[in-house]
Amino acid sequence: MWALLLACFHHPAPEPAKPAPQAIYFVMVDRFANGDPTNDADADPNNPVAFHGGDLQGILEKLDYIQGLGFDSIWLSPIAQMRTEPFFGNGAFHGYWVQDPARIEPRFGDEATLRALSDAIHKRGMKLILDVVYNHVSFDAPLRTEKPEWFHPALPIQNWSDPVEVVTHEVHGLPDLDQDRPDVVAWIEDWSRKWLALAQPDGFRIDAVRHMPTSFLHNLFVDLRTEAGADFYLLGEVFDGNPLVVKDTLEKTGLSSVFDFPLHYAMVDVFCKDQHPGRIASVLSLDPLYGDPGRLVTFLDNHDLPRLGSACGEQDPKVEAAISFLLSMRGTPSITWGTESALTGEKEPENRKSMNWGEAAPFAALIRKGLSERSPLWSRGRSWTLELSETRLVLARHCSQADGCGREGRSGLIVVQKGEGSWSLPAGMVAGRVLRGPEVHDRVLHFPTGGVAVVELERALTLPETVPLELDLPEGVRLVGAGPLLGNWNPDLGKAGEGGQVRWEAEEGTVLAY
Repeated sequence: MWALLLACFHHPAPEPAKPAPQAIYFVMVDRFANGDPTNDADADPNNPVAFHGGDLQGILEKLDYIQGLGFDSIWLSPIAQMRTEPFFGNGAFHGYWVQDPARIEPRFGDEATLRALSDAIHKRGMKLILDVVYNHVSFDAPLRTEKPEWFHPALPIQNWSDPVEVVTHEVHGLPDLDQDRPDVVAWIEDWSRKWLALAQPDGFRIDAVRHMPTSFLHNLFVDLRTEAGADFYLLGEVFDGNPLVVKDTLEKTGLSSVFDFPLHYAMVDVFCKDQHPGRIASVLSLDPLYGDPGRLVTFLDNHDLPRLGSACGEQDPKVEAAISFLLSMRGTPSITWGTESALTGEKEPENRKSMNWGEAAPFAALIRKGLSERSPLWSRGRSWTLELSETRLVLARHCSQADGCGREGRSGLIVVQKGEGSWSLPAGMVAGRVLRGPEVHDRVLHFPTGGVAVVELERALTLPETVPLELDLPEGVRLVGAGPLLGNWNPDLGKAGEGGQVRWEAEEGTVLAY
């Protein structure tokens, strides 16, 4: 009897949650490494829109390289069976024109190779993230004729601000699945489970999130986590520079994380296009919107955007400063294949070049060093602005006990200097280690040609206080700007003056774009 009672009341201890990715290396499978020439078919590395022969075996053989750079997670572009012929001059090698989402693309390998790759990644303590496409299929996918009722009418998106049109119309002419249909949802869940069982990935990267109903995604994610575990990582592409849109999508869908497009645009503007550093400061001032901005995935380029070397005009100092800043930011940094070896390209297909093995990798050491120095101070901490001008941005970073930085917390500085200049530490601030940038001499940082300095402080900073703000505002004029405080650029929601003034409260160190 006692044995029976003990058995009834015994509950095994729950397994600890798996940590989220800390640093992601993005690989476009066809463009990385050719490990198996027998599956090359008509690959032609000299043709920018043709397949180049990259495959899963090639990635397997390069795991030492990826892990050696400091990455703990690998995100693969889609590996499902895809269209292989160019379409109106555009190459199909990227994998986002899916023919059969339940089968592996033969040019990339077979199921045994995928399992071997997954096993090798996991034996290293690394994570595997697979790219899945739920929004559409290829132009000529068999499903288009087999199940025509599964698709929305073939209409292009004309008004990208119309929430209905963005979800129900075609993106770049690709047949748009109707995820409001239960049979479509069942089909998607079925092939998603196949990949979970076959590859045992640690997460999915979800393509084209803004083009699907949030209710569909929320329910799908609940089912996926029931199957794969509560900590299954779901990373969404919300291709929008508005922090409110990103935040709302993150909350409504239940995604683990989203790419930080608002910060991406700000970093490229400041480091590559010489815009005012306030662009970055104002984006970071909206971090409280996210609740936990440390779960965002930060990046400087990807396969849909100009490569960093092209965005910065192939100027190494600008690229170096941008990478150094990225690796000091909150969140999970994501680096695209070849950024370390200065791959360039303005748009497709040039921004999807093959990895240039055998050539110099001028930024590999910087990436390796930056990733090795990341701690909760940089990945989880909060930011506020200490100084801002046209040529300088000084950010304070603070990590609390709740973030994993001990009872007293830890603080640091990120100094962005555009062109020659010097910056003196304020009274009472004591520099510790300088992780990157010029050394501190007599409490001064000297920048002969500009750049980024990342400095740990010996003592934690006092957190900023909330202060009242007042601004003279003529009658009939509204103050409109970024974030809910200033109406998110909607004139109807901006702040109107009362008695010739507008009043509100904000934390010290907040920068408002208006």
